[in-house]
Amino acid sequence: MIAFIKPYWSEMRMSARLSQSFGMASLVGSYVLRALRVGFLLLMWRSLFQNGAPMDMTLPQTLQYTLCSAALAPLLDLRTPAGGWLHDGAVASRTLRPMGILGQLAADALGGAAVPIMVFAPLCLLLGWWMDVPLAPASAWFLPSLLLCMAQGFIIDMAFACIIIRVGNLSWQVDLLRSSLTTLLTGGLIPFAALPWGLGRWLALSPLGTLAGAPLSLYAGLSAPMQVIPVQIFWNIVLWPLILWWFGRSMERLVSFGG
Repeated sequence: MIAFIKPYWSEMRMSARLSQSFGMASLVGSYVLRALRVGFLLLMWRSLFQNGAPMDMTLPQTLQYTLCSAALAPLLDLRTPAGGWLHDGAVASRTLRPMGILGQLAADALGGAAVPIMVFAPLCLLLGWWMDVPLAPASAWFLPSLLLCMAQGFIIDMAFACIIIRVGNLSWQVDLLRSSLTTLLTGGLIPFAALPWGLGRWLALSPLGTLAGAPLSLYAGLSAPMQVIPVQIFWNIVLWPLILWWFGRSMERLVSFGG
């Protein structure tokens, strides 16, 4: 078992080191600036509530939701290097390694998320403590929901990799499309409860809406576990076999056209 896990663990460590390639000072500096941005966002929410903005959530819930979204952003929208590997041809050499390509992508994604979580999440906790934001999750189901979110985020990333293979050398455009969709439709930036006309209730049932929005709604106490967890399980059960089949067919297409 250890021999099986060791190469993937090494992949995670290499990915984590790569995220520090510009030096720790540059890394910490960029996260300090991000923390300042989060602080201004929290102040904006306070101002909106003080001016009587109509919301289906309380101020503490909104602040808690926003802070958790920033602190756990790499896990709420799990990204793999699949697009980059396809663009620069690195996927060809990766398939020759004695490790599954999906396992390498998962290890690389987790390694890349490790440093932001270890550096930026403590800054967010400190900021939340200073600004009197509730830090404890409202439901213990937040953690299982986060794990389901990560699993679903990984397989959705594979779907976008399949799109890149299908459309050819347009990885940058597909990445822009993915960033736009995940920003608007996952609930990571704007809580679904803050959307007008009841749009949030419908988005919360969609494949993208059950990414960031699901665990964040449990963390802030906006939804009951039975409203969130079954929907996440449903989409994981549906998407994993479907997209794995599509990914296998897409890789065959990539190899047949020369990689």
